[in-house]
Amino acid sequence: MSGAREDFFPWSESYEVGISFADVQHKQLADIINRLYSVLAQGKGRLVVSKTVEDLIRYAKAHFDMEEKVLADCGYPERAAHHSEHERLVFHALEFYQDLMTNEIAMDIHSADYLRDWLGEEILEADRKFAPFLKGKGVP
Repeated sequence: MSGAREDFFPWSESYEVGISFADVQHKQLADIINRLYSVLAQGKGRLVVSKTVEDLIRYAKAHFDMEEKVLADCGYPERAAHHSEHERLVFHALEFYQDLMTNEIAMDIHSADYLRDWLGEEILEADRKFAPFLKGKGVP
């Protein structure tokens, strides 16, 4: 991995929520954001950038679906609110993608800042709320 990728969204234990599947998937999301930063920093074309953003959105949706299934299976009482949070996050990612593809925002390394903050918000704010509940239900 190149230094630029490592420096953009360095993964650390501070991002872990203590639920193994979520931590693995969150790290994968960070890796995709790092890949996006790398292709932007290298000045890759719109096709490569768009494919990377599409990969991020597709993986995020799959992560959210799995997370919501686990929350439903465990009877998490705030499941509907968490689902709404996922919808909001996907909407913002799709809006970012549309703005990027229609030249509403610059296709440069600063564009990746939004997605780094987006993932940080997902991990640090939204998922930390359910982690104690799932741990209490025996989810590793």
